[in-house]
Amino acid sequence: MTTDDFSGGEATVATALRRIGFDVINTEPRNPNRVRDELILALAFYLQHRENMPDKASEEIEALNSEINKLGAKIGLSGGTTFRNANGVYMKLMNFRRLDPLYTAEGKVELQRGGKGEEIVWQEFANDPVHLVRVADAIRSGLSDGQFSEETAVEDDPDFTEAEEGRLLTRVHRQRERNRKLVLSKKKSFMKEHGRVFCEACGFDFEKRYGQRGFGFIECHHTKPVHTLRLGAKTNLEDLKLLCANCHRMVHAKSPWLSFDELKNLLNR
Repeated sequence: MTTDDFSGGEATVATALRRIGFDVINTEPRNPNRVRDELILALAFYLQHRENMPDKASEEIEALNSEINKLGAKIGLSGGTTFRNANGVYMKLMNFRRLDPLYTAEGKVELQRGGKGEEIVWQEFANDPVHLVRVADAIRSGLSDGQFSEETAVEDDPDFTEAEEGRLLTRVHRQRERNRKLVLSKKKSFMKEHGRVFCEACGFDFEKRYGQRGFGFIECHHTKPVHTLRLGAKTNLEDLKLLCANCHRMVHAKSPWLSFDELKNLLNR
């Protein structure tokens, strides 16, 4: 039996053992907290099976565990020998029951301890199962695509808040925005139409402000919802907006991200 077999995981078990006098020594790396992507896949599974949850030793739970482990490998998660095992995945599914009104309304009591991440994902997705399925399918689509690791090889930016769809699809979004060939094509198209490049939200023109040094300087923002992105799919120039660094940061500063129209409305208040 491992710490993942207990509600609360290693932190709870180690604390309890130390309280009664045991010396607890960590001999391997601690497993990282669940990321949104994993919780989205788990919640989609939970809602699909909420009335008849498979046993922890079932093929369905093992398949979900395999999926989550593959996801972890894609986004660089790692841990100890208990990293993302089937028991831990099943425990995470049971944690959702404390949030499920269909379960608690019957007076049933399940695992009461859980993470804040589960609550957030439940609040954002549980009442919109169609959207949840679309996001989960988008994540799975990436997991089955051999190009995923290459396309998501983008360093995380501390000023760039993760999209509600999770880390994996956020990296796909950022890769599209940083595609030099695509960005150059957008700039050329915009220059041909307007004679100059400027922020499509606030109108800031780097060349006007900084002279020749600012010629052609602008960032590119991909406007399509993150969960609609598919690896290998063509990106149309109409899906891109040219934004100054300030406006682009505001779009990604908090989750959920601002749409281009929402950004414009903030500027026009």
